[in-house]
Amino acid sequence: MIAGIEVNLSLILNIIRTIIDLLLVWYILYLGISMFKQNMRTMQLFKGVLIILLIKLVTSVLGLSTMSYLVDTVLTWGIIAVIVIFQPEIRSLLEKMGQTKRDYHMERLSNDQKEHLLDEIVDSVTKLSETQTGALITFERGQSLIDYINTGTKINADIKSELFNTIFWEGTPLHDGAVIIKDDRVVCAAAFFPPTQKDLSPIYGARHRAALGISEITDSLTVVVSEETGTISFAIKGELIKIPRKELRASLVNELGWFKSEDEEGDEDE
Repeated sequence: MIAGIEVNLSLILNIIRTIIDLLLVWYILYLGISMFKQNMRTMQLFKGVLIILLIKLVTSVLGLSTMSYLVDTVLTWGIIAVIVIFQPEIRSLLEKMGQTKRDYHMERLSNDQKEHLLDEIVDSVTKLSETQTGALITFERGQSLIDYINTGTKINADIKSELFNTIFWEGTPLHDGAVIIKDDRVVCAAAFFPPTQKDLSPIYGARHRAALGISEITDSLTVVVSEETGTISFAIKGELIKIPRKELRASLVNELGWFKSEDEEGDEDE
């Protein structure tokens, strides 16, 4: 009787361990896929790895020794190539996994202060658009942009319409490159972004390619003003979205999420 109870207890413990093991694996996969989805390049890498693993499974089942050897070679050397090529993305993903708390800096600002910051940004971008002055303004969000901040000229200034208009005036040394905003500060100007490798229409210049490039590898929001047409665009998740001037403020509010209620933030955390 006691032996039977011990066997049943051992079986139950094994089932519990298996369930916990599977749940942990699924949770890790969920976290990994969620992080990969925020970056187009790493998402493409993820799909490629899945295809190679699928080929490996098929070659193992069918006993295709030559093909299996070729896949093993690709996997062996591919890991090194991936680490070298995707080093910035891998570091960004590891940094995000290691985050233990959120930065509540913006939450400490009152709504009036946030409204004032938006007023300055909207006023500047509107003027730049009206005068057809090219501009590139990037907002850091969840992922750190420190590598790109280091390519520019450090400023650490208040968000002011006059500052943006001065920086992007063609006569200044800082007008080429991007301004990066972190929280409520302009942290740098003339930052360099890797351009997208997509085939774009000739109407898009270097600024649009840079904006699209940074949106493909980070979760940042970039506002682009065309110096040819004065058109305002948002670069988000590898896409360029044209924004009419009259919709600029509402679009910034929607994308930046500065005025989210506590209930909405709670839902996102879940």
